[in-house]
Order: sequence, then structure tokens, then C-alpha cells
Amino acid sequence: MSETSLKTVTEAMDRLINHAREAGISPHTKRKMRYFSTKEVCHFIKKTTSTLYKAEEDGVIEKPEVNPETGRRVGYTLEQVNKLREHFKIVPRLKKDTPSKRLGITTALYNFKGGVGKTTTAVNIAQYCALNGYKVLIIDMDSQASTSALFGIVGDGDVDANDTVLPFTLYSEETTLDYAIRETHFDNLHIIPATQHLSSSEFEAVSQISSGDDDPLEYFQRLKEGIDTVRNSYDFVFVDAPPSLGIIGLQTLLSVDNIIIPCPPRMLDFVSTRQFLEMATEYVYKVASGKVFKSIKVMASMYDRRNTKSNEFIEVMEAVLGRHMYANSMLHSESIDNASAVFQTPYEAAKPDKRITENMKDLFNEIITDLTNLNSIQDSLLEVEV
Repeated sequence: MSETSLKTVTEAMDRLINHAREAGISPHTKRKMRYFSTKEVCHFIKKTTSTLYKAEEDGVIEKPEVNPETGRRVGYTLEQVNKLREHFKIVPRLKKDTPSKRLGITTALYNFKGGVGKTTTAVNIAQYCALNGYKVLIIDMDSQASTSALFGIVGDGDVDANDTVLPFTLYSEETTLDYAIRETHFDNLHIIPATQHLSSSEFEAVSQISSGDDDPLEYFQRLKEGIDTVRNSYDFVFVDAPPSLGIIGLQTLLSVDNIIIPCPPRMLDFVSTRQFLEMATEYVYKVASGKVFKSIKVMASMYDRRNTKSNEFIEVMEAVLGRHMYANSMLHSESIDNASAVFQTPYEAAKPDKRITENMKDLFNEIITDLTNLNSIQDSLLEVEV
């Protein structure tokens, strides 16, 4: 393909993106989380409607505005829900000895095969934890920056290389990752965004590693060092890893204590996942032979229960992997695809798909229980129904 035709295609894609912006479905569109009904809030805080209304009278939260057209309350924000949690002392505090401290559990969503539901899982579990009252940081290490886009952050104007992890990991210009952390439209859910610079930075990293000025292995530990400067401010730190095992991929692998590997119940994806694990084991041994993970588990993703072959293969996966695989799976759903098409998740939909949110609740509660138990923390999960 000639340079001219490449430019033509690029310009055509720009026109489509501009059209999307005009239609209000661009990631640039100002993000705002939906309101929650009285019933939902009462479920969140495990209190009656009368108790909720009394909290309003007592000034714990402001009374919701009323829609003049319907005469009904517009609903409550997640920030108000969290104020109620603080008031009723039901914020998750899982450290027995120091209940005021955060958990600091670090987990990467990783597979070097694209299209397996890695980013979908990373964003949805981060939002689920935030809905449960946990404080969450999600770090986008994928240069495609899909996670960032789902939070309304894109590279052309919203973010550049200086807003990513690179000033800490590559340029050594910062002493913590605090400079890169941004708030999102979810209360208590923060993000460190990504751009395409993460991919191009690997060329600079090669030069730095081969320069001989420092220990060449030190570079691979820098992301972990950066995360360690902020992890104690969060209950969960989720890292959306790049779909590769290059320098940044290996750096990401070494930065966390836990790994979740999304894998659709299909032979090609399973074989690719097996190759990923073999290569990851080899690379980690070469770079950091003493690295120990608390949890490495496969999660069946994009599972279509109506597909006979998928049903048969997931039984094979369960038999082969056993305790190395989560019992619950992430179902394939049009509601997830439709939400992604407008840069949202099912949790943000005006009327969430109950079948999918229930499925994700079961899966994510299993994952949270696994992560908290393996990190020697007492489990006291709060369930969210949305």
C-alpha cells in the first residue's frame, strides 16, 4: 500500500471519529456516572428506605433533586453512596490489625493474544470494586489505550507521554507515580492513562538497557518501584498489560503480585495462552529468577453458553487447569459490546443488563475473595446489585 493510500485511509478514519464526536459517542464526551435509585442505594448500604431518608434529614447527604417532568427523584451519585458507607461504617476495611489502611493488592490482566477480553475485564472489575466501596487504581500499560478511552481519555490533546508512567520508568524524572494519577467519573476510581508513546518508548528502553551505565536488569523493576510508591493508597491496583511480552510487557509482569489471564474457551486461544505462559516463565527466570506471584489464574472469557463447542471446551479447560482456573466465567454478551461501542460498560448503562451484571458479580466476587485471601486478609465482601 502506498503512502498516499495510507494517508487517505487515515483521513477517512478521522472523518468517522469526528462524526462520532458530533453524535456524542466519542471518548472525548465528558463522562458522568449514572444515578442510582433509592432501591439500589438501600441495597448498597444494607439499610431501609426510612433510614436512608433520615440520613438525608440529618445532613449526611443532600436530598436528590426532583425531575420536574416526572416528579421523581433523579437519584443518588456514587459519591453520595460512599458518604453513606462512611457514615454507617460499612466501608470495606479488610486489614484486621490496621483497619484504616488500604489493601494495596496489585494484579495484572495479561495475555499476549489480542481480542480475549483483557481490557473489558480490567475495566469492569475495577469499576465493580469501586462500586463496592473499595479505592481502586487502574494503570493502562497498553499503547492502544483502550482502557484510557473507556474513561474518556485519549491521546490527541487529553494525554501525552508525560502523563503516563514513562517519566518515572524511562526518564527517571519523578520520584513517585502520583503525578500521573487522574480521577475518573467513578468515585474512588483513579487511572494512570496510556498513549502510543508506550510502544515507541521500547526503542529508547533498549538503548538505555544496553548503555552499560546501570544494571541492565534494573529497568525491568522500575514499574514495580513506581507502583510501590502509591499502592498503599489503594485497595486494588489493576494493570491492563500490553498484548505482548516485549520490554514493557515484561516490566508489567514483574510489577504485580497477581496475574489474571483471560482466555476464551477456544483451542486457538488456549494454545496461545499456553505459549504465553511458557514464554513468560522463561523471561521472568532470566530477568528476575526470584520473582514469586501470589496468584496466577486463567479466567474463561467471552464464553457463549449457547455454543456447543465452547461448552465442551470449557469442561476440558476446567479438567486440565483445576485450581489454576476461576470457577466462574465472563460471558459473551451483546450488552457488553453495545456499551463498548459508546465507550461505556454495562455498569454505566441507564438500565444495566441484569444477567450480565449478575454474572460479573459472581466472577468478580470470586476473584476478590481469591486475591484477598491470598494476601492474608480477612474477607468481608459487600455485594453490589446493579
